Amino acid sequence: MSLESATRDPNGAATARGPILALLCTLLALVAWFPSVRLGGWAYDDLEILENNPVVQGDLPAQAAFEQDYWAHLGAAGHYRPLATLALRADFAISGLDPSAFHRTNALLHAAVVMLAGLCLVLLGIYVPASPFPWIGLALFAVHPALADSVAWISGRTSMLSALGGLSGALAVLQFTVPWRDDSLGRAAKVGAASGLGLLLALLGKEDGVIFAPCLVGLAALHSRRAAIGAALGSLVGLSVYLVLRAGVYGTPWPSAPHAPLADASLWERLLVGGRGLLEALRLTLLPFEYPPIYERWASFREVEPWIAALGWGSWCACVVWCAKALRERAHRVRGGAVLFACASFLPMIQLVPAGVLFAPRFLYLPLLFGCLGMDAAFRGVFRSRAALVASVVIALATVGAWVRTSVYESKASFYAEQLRHVPEDAPSHNELALASEASGDLAAAKRHWQRAIELDPTYGRPWSNLGRLALAEGDLERAERCLRRATELGRGNAIAHANLGAFFLRQERFAEALTSYENATRLAPSMGAAWRGQAKAHLRLGQKERALRALQRAREAGVNVDEELRNLQRELDAKG
Repeated sequence: MSLESATRDPNGAATARGPILALLCTLLALVAWFPSVRLGGWAYDDLEILENNPVVQGDLPAQAAFEQDYWAHLGAAGHYRPLATLALRADFAISGLDPSAFHRTNALLHAAVVMLAGLCLVLLGIYVPASPFPWIGLALFAVHPALADSVAWISGRTSMLSALGGLSGALAVLQFTVPWRDDSLGRAAKVGAASGLGLLLALLGKEDGVIFAPCLVGLAALHSRRAAIGAALGSLVGLSVYLVLRAGVYGTPWPSAPHAPLADASLWERLLVGGRGLLEALRLTLLPFEYPPIYERWASFREVEPWIAALGWGSWCACVVWCAKALRERAHRVRGGAVLFACASFLPMIQLVPAGVLFAPRFLYLPLLFGCLGMDAAFRGVFRSRAALVASVVIALATVGAWVRTSVYESKASFYAEQLRHVPEDAPSHNELALASEASGDLAAAKRHWQRAIELDPTYGRPWSNLGRLALAEGDLERAERCLRRATELGRGNAIAHANLGAFFLRQERFAEALTSYENATRLAPSMGAAWRGQAKAHLRLGQKERALRALQRAREAGVNVDEELRNLQRELDAKG
């Protein structure tokens, strides 16, 4: 059945309100987030995922995105997100390092998610014909200021890519299951293929996309048991393909967080923080203002009173109970199922298994997407005849809030200034703000922030590494060595610190020490091409031509840029036979 026939009311009178309202919500998303295109810089780790990334910059073939970690060029982080890498690669191929182009793509991706969600809601309306199109919930999702962490932050596009994959599968499933009387095996096979492909695309965008597996089965179940079985089998195939691909990269199919903040915490501590995260998610859904960009550096977020955690867990459990009741009533089954998936989308933030971050506003992307029906019903239930008027005012205010929140992601300086406004004693933010000051040419401010970072946390190695690099550039060799050695002592897992120390030793013609430092760097980050190149130089200076050649080959395999330095190194190797 087409979308045209899907927009008929129970009496058969044709109406096009659903698709038109979905289009208006899509345009609203562009109004809210297209101003982010004016952002002229990079925030947080935007530039780090692009610079010296051989897959993004086209130095390695596109298939390499499926063969390595998302952060392979700086050291594996347990993130397998090939679609995100390929999306960044496409932006880079078209516009180079123009930040406005990447922000434009993010805004368009979010608008596409809103449009696909709207089309899915149009088709879902067939199963709940007495309900109006939930434009209020969809519009609130389109402009919600908390989504700046996904839409205005370039690296946050992983959530949108995952949603696009899952929604594409959901739309196909709904299209295949709308004809009520067609329950053939052929139709079930099409449902299975759509489910499998949709789930695989969602997972390749971001690991959280696994929530689309039960969603796709649930949508198929609205039609028939046979369609549900087809969706379940298709989802199983899609999940299996993803796990095989992941196992090929990490040696195990199971996701993990190598540097989880609560890795050493007890289950009780994780439950407390998880409850705090659930409560913060509820607060940001209702009042998306005044919050730090990075929660794990906010000490008070981890210092949780049991009653606060109980509020969070209680709210979540109450919502799940309401969903269970709604699923038993035919009139509320679709709405209850959607809200249940919204609740399940919170699972990454509740710390039953230690996650890579404590909490982040981008975790709200899928819950708010699935919560469209619930938000719409809540508005209509509370404000009744005035729901449209009140919703219009709230949506307008939220749109302004989205414009304001995008300014946080205008640059590294604005991002970390906002973080320090909430967490003034955050040493890593002082380190990053120093890097932003250095990039703008303000070396005095950079030194102040690095020294402040060391005062706040003497065991933090990165500011030592940066001070050492700066001292080396200024010719203060004694201070450079002291700082760089201190950086590697404190940051034993920091590949960049070891590479910086290796560069120092090379400059001092201390080739054996340089080799050791570069070997430490490549052990920590096997895809760091610059470290392999430095290792090749050290081998060559020590007369180890075969090892130098092998290291140079590894540098090329890692996609290191073929510059004059690399050519000179190759010519020197050729000259020595």
